[in-house]
Order: sequence, then structure tokens, then C-alpha cells
Amino acid sequence: MTNVGPVKATRETLYTADRAELYDNRDRLVRDQWVKIMKLRIVREKLTECYHREGVNHMQNCRELAERYLRDLPGAQIGGRPPHLKDE
Repeated sequence: MTNVGPVKATRETLYTADRAELYDNRDRLVRDQWVKIMKLRIVREKLTECYHREGVNHMQNCRELAERYLRDLPGAQIGGRPPHLKDE
């Protein structure tokens, strides 16, 4: 998947922007969020398999997957507002 760049529609241009562009941007944001969530789900499933497979040694042998899961978790959540409109 190619990155098409930042979202062009902002709060200031929201009411004057082309509707097709707004819908395309919204669809791209939703698609990107779902890709992140599905990648995180795969990592979580691998971590669960590793935990069951390794038994008592899971803390040593599954550390890399656990760290990756914790690192990617904050960025893979569905937000109520698009990232370009947050903190305004």
C-alpha cells in the first residue's frame, strides 16, 4: 500500500473542500487504522502461541514479541477524531 501523503482537508477547509476528497481522506484514515489493528492482532496471536508453546520459559523466549506488542499498542487504536484534528 502506498502512502498518499497527509490529509489535505483541515478544520478550516472542511466546509469548502470537495466532498469526494473528504470521503477519500476519511476512507484512507479508516483503512490505515484497520491495517495497524490487524497487524497488532497478528502479533498478539503469535505472542499467545509462543506463551503456550514455551511454558515456563515464556518470559525469556517470548520477550521480543511482548516488547513489539507493547510498542505498537498505543498506535493501533481507533480514535474518535482523525489525527490531523486532534489537540485543537
